[in-house]
Amino acid sequence: MSHLKERKEKICLNCQTEVIGRYCHKCGQENLEPKETVWHLIQHFFNDITHFDGKFFATVKLLLRRPGFLSLEYMRGRRMSYLNPIRMYVFTSAIFFIILFSLKRPEDMAKSNGFVDKGSRKGIATLMADEARHQKSLEKEEDEDDKEELRTSIRNASMEIAAIKKIYGDSARQTFSKDELKGLLLRAMADSLAVNIPAADRQEFREALRDTSERVNVNVLDWHGNYKDVEDYDSAERALPDSLRDGWLKRTIMRRAILISQEYKEEPRLFTEHLFENIFHSFPKILFISLPIFALILNILYFRHKQYYYVDHGIFTIHVYCATFILLLLAMLLNALDKLLGWHWFHVVADIAIFVDCLYMMIYLYKAMRGFYQQRRAKTFLKYFITFSVASFINMILLVIFLLISVFSV
Repeated sequence: MSHLKERKEKICLNCQTEVIGRYCHKCGQENLEPKETVWHLIQHFFNDITHFDGKFFATVKLLLRRPGFLSLEYMRGRRMSYLNPIRMYVFTSAIFFIILFSLKRPEDMAKSNGFVDKGSRKGIATLMADEARHQKSLEKEEDEDDKEELRTSIRNASMEIAAIKKIYGDSARQTFSKDELKGLLLRAMADSLAVNIPAADRQEFREALRDTSERVNVNVLDWHGNYKDVEDYDSAERALPDSLRDGWLKRTIMRRAILISQEYKEEPRLFTEHLFENIFHSFPKILFISLPIFALILNILYFRHKQYYYVDHGIFTIHVYCATFILLLLAMLLNALDKLLGWHWFHVVADIAIFVDCLYMMIYLYKAMRGFYQQRRAKTFLKYFITFSVASFINMILLVIFLLISVFSV
């Protein structure tokens, strides 16, 4: 209720309906004097904020403490005391992703997952300097074991320099990690071996080469094949029999990989960073798309219960998603605070709290299904397992789809 003065006239200014009491029974507008002071506007602003906050925190408390209760209340028509589910989803998801994007940067995630190398990187100049330094040490060294170790280092540096020049040219300025240098050596060896392989066997050779590459963790840009450009790849494919040629999907991916390799040849790290950034910002879309699918799974599992409509499953899903956002946000904030403070005792407390939070997140869906659908424990657990498994599988499919979209849009 506003603190403004009530109008003496009993005609609604919004819809011209006769007003009985303080509010219009037709449109709900309060029958107040239209002229407001600055102080009234300030009061109105803070009243709305505190009203929203009070309802929000009360709703969150029930959402976390009594899983499924809010969905049941909404289904029964008791809605005014709680924050609207749609409004709550928009608010919690917005806060969650704002904080997530603030705490986690795509390039940091790439580094933490090993896609961007954290160690030293070497180019031709560095390798040549290493080779010269080892050569000088070899001339002064007297111990035979140390001499053999230095000879091995010189030989490796020489091979790595030759591999870089063979693939990227004598004036290459790129730098490479240890794993990338292993991949370059492998590719250089493959080029030499492939010369003597018949055209009919080159497809099998490429497959074996690709399998070997996975064991040395080579940068994704190095595995577009040994082709200079798309025309070179198309020419190689035309030379193969129809049964050995790449399929439509693989051919499309290979062509895109070659183009990406050419585009990011000078700075391959930019590719992984851009790729992670695209995937990272796809998470809100994936969750938004998966929400109605999640509700559909529940609708199928509870099709015999005619009192539940698809919208009821949708409201239940929204509440589950909101609770997941809040629990994930709590774990993220605890982890960030732990890194910021660096206190040993707080680290132990934070680890325990995060473990409990994650454990509760895993069982939350079961407790919510039990509270909302009110079935026996055995049936609820079975449906929980099916729902969790199918939803996880669908989310993985969506992630792969968005990953492919990200690769083709980088």
